[in-house]
Amino acid sequence: MDFFSNILVPIIILFIIIYGKIKKVDIYESFVKGAIEGLKTAFNIVPYIIGIFLAIGIFKSGKGIELLEFLFTPIANLMSIPKELIGLILIKPLSGSGALGMYSELVQRVGIDTLIERMGATIVGASETIFYTMAIYYGSLKIKNTRHTLSCAMISHIFGVIASVFICYILFV
Repeated sequence: MDFFSNILVPIIILFIIIYGKIKKVDIYESFVKGAIEGLKTAFNIVPYIIGIFLAIGIFKSGKGIELLEFLFTPIANLMSIPKELIGLILIKPLSGSGALGMYSELVQRVGIDTLIERMGATIVGASETIFYTMAIYYGSLKIKNTRHTLSCAMISHIFGVIASVFICYILFV
C-alpha cells in the first residue's frame, strides 16, 4: 500500500502532462494562470476568514459558549446528548480549528476512549464548518442571497450530531 500511495502522485502528474501534450495545451502557462487565479481568490477571501476568526475569538472570550451551554442543556438532555458536547456542537458550524480546540479540551476533561470522547470525535468528523464554508464560497463570489443554504446546512448539522451520538451509543455501550 505504501508503494502504491508513493507512486500515485507522480503517475497523476505524468498523466496530466501527457494529456496536455496530446490536447496541445501549454501546460506551464496553464499552471501559471491557475496559480494566479488561486492567489487572487485567496486574497479576496482573507477578509472573510479574519472576520470569522475574530467573531469566534470574541464569542469564546466573552463567555458566549458557557451561556449557550446553559441554554441548550435541557434540549441536549431530551436527546441523551451529554452536556460536555454542547460547546463542541455549537462551535463546529463556525470554525473547524475552534472545534478541534474544543475537542482537545473535551479529551483533557473526560479522557481518551470514553464514550463522550468518541462522540466528540464522531461529531467533529461528521459535520462541516458551515459559516466558514459559506463565507469562503459566497464571499469570494460576492453572492449575497444564500437562499436555503444556511437552513439546510444547519438541519444537516443537527441530524449529523444526533446520528453521531446515536451511533456511538449503539457501537460503544
